[in-house]
Amino acid sequence: MATTTATITLSSTDLLSDELALTTTSTLTEAGNSTGVTQSTGLARKKLTYGSDAAIIHTALYRAGDYTANKANKVYIKNVSTTASEYFTIKVGDEALGRLYAGDWTFFPWAATSGIKETFGVTIAGTWAAGDTWEFDGITTTAANTTAADIAAQVSAQVYPNWTTTVSGAVVTFVARYAASDGVITGDTAITGDTLTSSSGTAAISGGTAGTGSSSPSDITIIPSVHTGMTYETMLIHE
Repeated sequence: MATTTATITLSSTDLLSDELALTTTSTLTEAGNSTGVTQSTGLARKKLTYGSDAAIIHTALYRAGDYTANKANKVYIKNVSTTASEYFTIKVGDEALGRLYAGDWTFFPWAATSGIKETFGVTIAGTWAAGDTWEFDGITTTAANTTAADIAAQVSAQVYPNWTTTVSGAVVTFVARYAASDGVITGDTAITGDTLTSSSGTAAISGGTAGTGSSSPSDITIIPSVHTGMTYETMLIHE
C-alpha cells in the first residue's frame, strides 16, 4: 500500500484584519476505505506552442474513459510560466474550472465519468479479388487474396487513428478510441470517409450507433492564453 500525503498551507499577514495561517494535511486513500491510492501517471511537464493565437486548441490532459470512473482521483496542474499575464484555462468537460496564471497551481478531485463510445461492424462479403481496397479513417487496406475472413483480419490488423478493432470470422467490430458527440457514424449504410473499390465485393456496415455517441462530461483539457510557448506541469493520482 502506498502512502501519499497532500498538504496545503495558506498564510498572509495582510489579507485579513488578523494574520492568516492555515495548514491542512490529508493522506490520500481509495474511495470508501483506508487503502492508499497506488496509481499515478507520474509528474510530467510539457510546452505547448502553436503557429498563431487563432491556431490554439484544447489539449487533452486526461480522458475519463482511460481511468476509473468517479473514484478517489486527484489532479495536480501548475502553470510554469514566469510571465505574469500568461495563463492556462482549465476545463472539465464543457465547463471552465478557471485560469492558472504564471506560477499558479491547483489540486482537485476528479470524477472520471466517461461518455458513450460509438461502435459499428463491417462484414466482408460478396466477391473480392486480390488488390481490391477498403479505406476508412485515412487507412487503406488492400486485399491479399479472395477469402473474406482473411480480408477482415487484414482490416482489423490496421492501426486506425480514431478506432480500435476486433475481428471474428468475416466481421470486424470498430469501437471509437474516445467518447465523442461528433463521431463519423451516419447509420448502417454509410460512414464518412469509407471507400470501397472492389469488383463486386462489399464491406457491409451493421450495428452502427448513429447519433448515440456522447462526449465525456469530465475530460480535462488545458488551453494556453498565447501561442508562443507556455509550459504546464501535471500529475494524476488515481485508483
